[in-house]
Amino acid sequence: MERITEEQVNDLARFVLARVPAVISLQGDALRAATALRVAAYKQIAAVRFHRDCGPEQAAETALHAAASWNLLVAVAEVWRDHPDFPAVAAAETFEYDSETPLSPHDTCRDVAG
Repeated sequence: MERITEEQVNDLARFVLARVPAVISLQGDALRAATALRVAAYKQIAAVRFHRDCGPEQAAETALHAAASWNLLVAVAEVWRDHPDFPAVAAAETFEYDSETPLSPHDTCRDVAG
């Protein structure tokens, strides 16, 4: 998570939240879907920001959750990958997990921009 800049966090968060329709204009299932997507995005953003703001004594405890939250936020953003404002630089920063030790993120990224 340390290699992800604050600007990348802000760009990805802003992009995802801008794509979710305003719930005030929706009804029924569309309202529920948009609300769920917005709540999920806010929770992922909060987990990433909490990890970035916590002290070194908590960082080990929050690193896995933050990495998983970042990956989920990137996955949501990739729904709109063809959008001209897609934050490719931020979305390129993801974390892989080893199948033998899935609870340990590996410090590697994949290139979604290219």
